[in-house]
Amino acid sequence: MELRSLRHFSALAETLNYRVAAERLHLTQPALTRSIAAFERELGVQLFDRDKRHVVLTADGAELLARAGEVLADADRLAAAADAIRARRRDEVRVALYGVALAELTHPVIEAFCERYPRVTIRVHEVDFHQGLDPLLAGEHDVALSPLNVDMPGVTRVPIFTEPASLALWKGHPLAGAAAVDVTEVFDQPWVTPAPGLDFWVGGRNGDDAPTVGSHAHSAQDVALKIAYQHMVGLMPLSATRMFPHPGVENVAPKEPLGLVAAVAFPEAGHSPAAPAFAEVARRVARRATGVPYAEISR
Repeated sequence: MELRSLRHFSALAETLNYRVAAERLHLTQPALTRSIAAFERELGVQLFDRDKRHVVLTADGAELLARAGEVLADADRLAAAADAIRARRRDEVRVALYGVALAELTHPVIEAFCERYPRVTIRVHEVDFHQGLDPLLAGEHDVALSPLNVDMPGVTRVPIFTEPASLALWKGHPLAGAAAVDVTEVFDQPWVTPAPGLDFWVGGRNGDDAPTVGSHAHSAQDVALKIAYQHMVGLMPLSATRMFPHPGVENVAPKEPLGLVAAVAFPEAGHSPAAPAFAEVARRVARRATGVPYAEISR
């Protein structure tokens, strides 16, 4: 049995559409059809009921799908572990960027690290907010650059600077023209946040007095889109208003200032030897010249 067959089975089970699944897998539709038929023959189990218009997962297929998901997850974890081993051997550092990362300092920090360690190869990846820090803890990345206001289990957090957060409202919102707004004034409206569990992004609060979350965004741009077109509200680092401006979003200062901590993060245990060095380079670059307006440098 090949992992490829499991991935083809999983994709079709998720979409129940040969054309869509084939596009997702970068296959032709006849190739996917042949792959599924061969997999059914190999297993001796009918996985799908299909006719010319519909594809339905059978009861046997549903039972095997759960196990297939476990096998694929195990395979992905094994591949991530192998990637980490190869990275150490190749003197490679994999940097994960969350949202605005270190804002305008992101590029100078990476450049400074490359100058300090010219034999090291840098691989930069943008990470979906929905993944949280799981890829970092799973060994898929060596360091993460992200606004992190609180310590998280299993993660070493090195603060680089603190910057103000703005309240983001859709253009035309009754409070959009105000000089400053009490965030509680918009607690009755749906909020967009980066990911579940990041309580700070819900008006800087958590617990019973926090507003209702209407949606979790995948990226900084997705936050802006949901505010502009779904009429949600949210918090944004001030740097995001410079780096990802949107004509449908108005940014207003909160009456009670809220600060976001931009940090370098890496796993507490089993981290790459380069991770602490990367954090130290980031701190040195920030101390020399912030490059980030209104930022307070961590000491």
